[in-house]
Amino acid sequence: MRRDMNDNQLRIVGKAWEVRHTLRKLARAGGAGATLSSYLQSGAPSSSANSKTGQPQARG
Repeated sequence: MRRDMNDNQLRIVGKAWEVRHTLRKLARAGGAGATLSSYLQSGAPSSSANSKTGQPQARG
């Protein structure tokens, strides 16, 4: 799974369950009333992360 972020957009690329898992995790971390805009403005770390299983990303 890959997560790319800049000042005004968040792109999550992966399998459907990975994207849902990441969005739920971000929502829980943000608390009640958190928005995507506030998350992006907070300067949350940008990363290209592997899935939680720790397996390497498939390229192709």
